[in-house]
Amino acid sequence: MNETLLKGIYTEVIRIREKLETLEEAIIPKESISKEELFEIQKLKKESLEGKHIEWEKLKKEFSL
Repeated sequence: MNETLLKGIYTEVIRIREKLETLEEAIIPKESISKEELFEIQKLKKESLEGKHIEWEKLKKEFSL
């Protein structure tokens, strides 16, 4: 392949990457969570990993879901 063709391909790849990034930004909203929310998530994860959780089936029965 000659150098001109490779440069053209590279330019096209860059253009496609930029379009994909634009689409990604439009599709996936960027949300930030507060420190309190992050702490709560970490606490719940720790509890779950330690086995301190309520079984889903038990909750469904309790709340008639």
